[in-house]
This record gives sequence, C-alpha cells and structure tokens, in this order.
Amino acid sequence: MASDATGLGAIGGIGAALLFIGAGTNGYDAFSAVMSSPWSTEKFTQSEYELEQAQRYVRHATTISWVYVAGAAGIAWCAGEKAAALAAIVGGLIVTLYMRWLYRQAVGLSPHANGNGSPPAASTAAVKDSGNYPWSA
Repeated sequence: MASDATGLGAIGGIGAALLFIGAGTNGYDAFSAVMSSPWSTEKFTQSEYELEQAQRYVRHATTISWVYVAGAAGIAWCAGEKAAALAAIVGGLIVTLYMRWLYRQAVGLSPHANGNGSPPAASTAAVKDSGNYPWSA
C-alpha cells in the first residue's frame, strides 16, 4: 500500500494533498485579490510610480500567501504530520514563485517598459504630466 510506504497512513496522505492544494490556492487567491491580474498590470503600469505600486502589491500578496502557508504548515506540524507540513510549504512556494515571475513578466511588457522590457522613453515626470493614461482617453 502506498500509505505504508510513506509512513503517513491514509489520513496523512490525504491531509498532505489537501494542504498542498490549499496552500497553492490561497496563493492564487491572494494575488488575484491584491493584484487584479497580470493583464491589468501589463496594460496599466505606465510610470515609475505605478511600477512601485505594482511591486508593493506583489509584496502584499506574497505576505498574505505565506501567512496561510505558515498556518497550514503549523497546524500539520503540531498534529505530527511533518510530511503534510512540508506539502503545504512546497505548494505555497510553487505558486508564489510562479506568480512573482508572472507579474515580473507583465511589468516588463507594460507601457512603462515600452512593451518589451526596455527602459521607458520618457521620464516619470513627463509621463505624469502628459496625463496619458488609458482611463483618460
């Protein structure tokens, strides 16, 4: 039996799977709630200020995600399920790294980066003074 090979028993394996999925899902939820979407970040990051804000929200989403990961891992650890605790950490890590990479890509494709990851052509002040924002068109 697979549970005998892992030493977790049936409940430990199920618990590890649920914590892995839960930690990952909470990571996606936190990024979704705080950052809207990579598409929005790509389309609307048009100045240095907006870039700083996007980075700030990524930090918030990362913090929220890891509070849940720590909680899930802590509960599992205290229940004696060390493998389940590790599963929560691995699930959260995979999603957090992917989402941070995804938003970094989105910022690199934004108008602020001229859509190709290169530095902006105009200074931050010139962009702010121009009033050239999608919602002002």
